[in-house]
Amino acid sequence: MRRLRTLDSGLRTEVVYEEGMGDYVLEGATFIEGLPGIGMVSKVAVAHILASVKAKRICRLYSPEFPSPVFVSDGRLVLNFADLYAVEEPSPTLILYGTSQPASSYGQHEFCYTVIELARRHGATRVFTVGGLGGREAVSPRREVYCSSTDRSNLEKYAKLVEGHVYSGQIVGAVGILMNLAGLMGMENMGMLIEVGESTPDYYACRRAVWVLNRLANLGLEDVTVDELMRSYARAVARLES
Repeated sequence: MRRLRTLDSGLRTEVVYEEGMGDYVLEGATFIEGLPGIGMVSKVAVAHILASVKAKRICRLYSPEFPSPVFVSDGRLVLNFADLYAVEEPSPTLILYGTSQPASSYGQHEFCYTVIELARRHGATRVFTVGGLGGREAVSPRREVYCSSTDRSNLEKYAKLVEGHVYSGQIVGAVGILMNLAGLMGMENMGMLIEVGESTPDYYACRRAVWVLNRLANLGLEDVTVDELMRSYARAVARLES
């Protein structure tokens, strides 16, 4: 693996490339984010997507601002990480899958800047993020989608595609930061919050996330039931985080 430090000094996200992937470019790719958050919506959805398509890992990211707890798998220590994958067929897609988000505001911004720089370097032209929207008194069985973007034309185009509502309110974490940085770098973008119930993960919200990401990235996935998604996620985590 080839290591790349994106910035010159201080505590920065470290990028570790797979052999031969440093110069890889997937022209016109869609970037989608799969980091844990409220309801585990994005992480579960992206894990299922990665289990359903042919993907190859470009690089792994380690942030010094990831939380200190680590995982042990069969006696082996596994640090928190985020992986960037490439999917070439049926539609060019870059997928970020991770076990954590940085714990501080500085860490969030530095990590997300690194991610968007990598996505753009490897061919992404548009960015879609998704998270959970909690604290609602009533949650629809389908789980409604609330959309925002740095550009009104992007919002109108993509929110209609996912049957979403225009969102007004606060966005916390990578969902909003990645979207804003993408806008600053001239990339099309939309962030989505999907309403969640009291369970974690909320597999009904995760299923809706699979549906919206499949439509936006044109991945050609079949609809999945909640039971199928639960089993798929368990298998995917065992493989992706081993």
